[in-house]
Amino acid sequence: MTTVSIVSSQPTVPGTYVLLLMDVAERWNISADKLLAGEGLQPEDCLRSGYRLPRESFANLIERAVSLTGEPGIGFLLGLQMRVSCHGVIGQAAMVARTLGEALEIARAYFDMPSSDLQLRIEREAGHEGDMVRLSLGERDERYRLSEVGAQFLLTGFAAMAEALTGRKLKGEGVIRFPRPSYMERYDHLVAGKLHFDGAFNGFIFDASILDYPLVMSDPVAARIAREQCKEELGRLGGGRSLAQQVRDLVFDEELGFASIEEVAEKLNTTPRTLQRRLQAEGVVFRQLVESIRQHHAERLLLLNQKSIGEVSDLLGYSDVTNFSRAFRRWAGCSPRDYLKQRVAGQQP
Repeated sequence: MTTVSIVSSQPTVPGTYVLLLMDVAERWNISADKLLAGEGLQPEDCLRSGYRLPRESFANLIERAVSLTGEPGIGFLLGLQMRVSCHGVIGQAAMVARTLGEALEIARAYFDMPSSDLQLRIEREAGHEGDMVRLSLGERDERYRLSEVGAQFLLTGFAAMAEALTGRKLKGEGVIRFPRPSYMERYDHLVAGKLHFDGAFNGFIFDASILDYPLVMSDPVAARIAREQCKEELGRLGGGRSLAQQVRDLVFDEELGFASIEEVAEKLNTTPRTLQRRLQAEGVVFRQLVESIRQHHAERLLLLNQKSIGEVSDLLGYSDVTNFSRAFRRWAGCSPRDYLKQRVAGQQP
């Protein structure tokens, strides 16, 4: 299971979400000035690169939009408008990734921003008809639980973006934590698959093979550049995180593997010696931090089952599978192959 933990005291959302809301409200002839009244916002604020606004302000804008339009299902309309490009450099990196699975891994970085309070989880489990994936959106802090409209918006948006990225209709089932709303019949035709209401989470369940769908705009060179830009963005928004957490974000790349301490220090605009000294002040040693990250990614990559044991070994920087297996046995008490067998057996009904 891959779990993203987020540290944030002031949750925010991208300003582009407000632009989407303005666009939808215009269908009812609601002007931007009327919609934004009371929040001290101007339309041009949301056009600024990297602009984010407090989630509470966005929640207020949604409530105002529902009140002004009389449309309680506005979340579905918002989601259908969502584009990958709404998410800046993170979206650009997702667009040029190799597969949908890789794009989702990049999306995890977006939700791992310190300014977000959401968790994106990708869990792989055995089903009666083959491996399934459960993708869920949760909250780190119960004070910021997704509203009914918020869940509609993000889940519909995720589905719309995934289909745009792959150019294919995706088969799966959606799960919403809220009861089926009375107005749902008007939106049934817009929902790609079956929706389950009163669920245990907000998210999707789909066949694991979908993770391997190639993206229509895949570009390895552009992907490498975009990932570097993502790391710079995460570094820029690093306020509120410890140095160790920032290093965790920067030290590992899904395609390139591990960065050296010199490369990480450069991204943080410091020297390797200063970086080591500041980490030690937090009770952390760079080498031990890398080792713990290796263990985390080894388990995660094996469970995702998108790479062979040899490919995981190479990506994590081991000279051969034997050395990787030896390290893995030290972490987990068993070989990578036995670890997989045990986890799959534990997930069988």
